[in-house]
Amino acid sequence: MATPNYTVNYDDKRFQQVKNEEATALRETQGTYDKMINGSDSYYQQQIDASKEWGDKQSELQQAQTDFAIEKVEQTKAQAKKDYEKEQRGAYTDYQKQTNQYGVNAEQQAAQGLQGSGYSESTRTSMYNTYQNRYMAARESYNKAILNYDNSIKEAQLANNAQLAQIAYETLQKQLE
Repeated sequence: MATPNYTVNYDDKRFQQVKNEEATALRETQGTYDKMINGSDSYYQQQIDASKEWGDKQSELQQAQTDFAIEKVEQTKAQAKKDYEKEQRGAYTDYQKQTNQYGVNAEQQAAQGLQGSGYSESTRTSMYNTYQNRYMAARESYNKAILNYDNSIKEAQLANNAQLAQIAYETLQKQLE
């Protein structure tokens, strides 16, 4: 019995055909993987872009909310200044009325014979002290209100910064996912 020949003939057409089919299959497989990779890259980039857009919108909304809160405090602050100035004018007007040399108090003191006496001067001093006390009480009240309003503004800004940092962190987490 003769021994069969098992050597490969690389010049055989069938062998070349198998090699060509292998190369074609590898190209097709590589093309499929390339499409999948590009598709997943595109998908993940869309997710990253969406999370950035979400973060930007949330930051914008947070800033608008903080700006509105600060604006409200500024309006209240302006109203406090108006009230303070009104109280100052009222205190001065009352003082002028009480110390008017032709006013009711002067007429009563003249009728009682106290005009130009020590009592008259003590009364004027008392009226001036009352005016100064009202003026200083209004000033002190105004200063405390302004301090509280400024603190409220600072708190709003700090809360805004903390909230913006939280939004940035959440955005980063989503991007990393």
